[in-house]
Amino acid sequence: MQTQHISDVIPNVISITQVRKDIDALTDLLEKYPEVKVLRGQSILFNAVRPVGETPKSQKRKAAVEFFQTVAKKYPLKKGELSATAWLIRERDRMRTKEYYEEHNR
Repeated sequence: MQTQHISDVIPNVISITQVRKDIDALTDLLEKYPEVKVLRGQSILFNAVRPVGETPKSQKRKAAVEFFQTVAKKYPLKKGELSATAWLIRERDRMRTKEYYEEHNR
């Protein structure tokens, strides 16, 4: 007798292993179903629910993204300058160094 995966029988169920491998699998299911059960083994670990509306944080993020897109169009990057993304990556890497941590986190 061949076993059948539970997600073949109940479509709004996903394993925690699948979520850890690819979070988009969970978000895709949340687009289809308002609630998705996340399993660990054969027991329900948690219920993921589709967010209702926009939160104030997501509204602020959208406004910030729109602002930065308009600024990027208004002030294009000149040759030889460091982009904001490259600068942010460089600063994050610098903050992870042992010297920076010792100086700022005593």
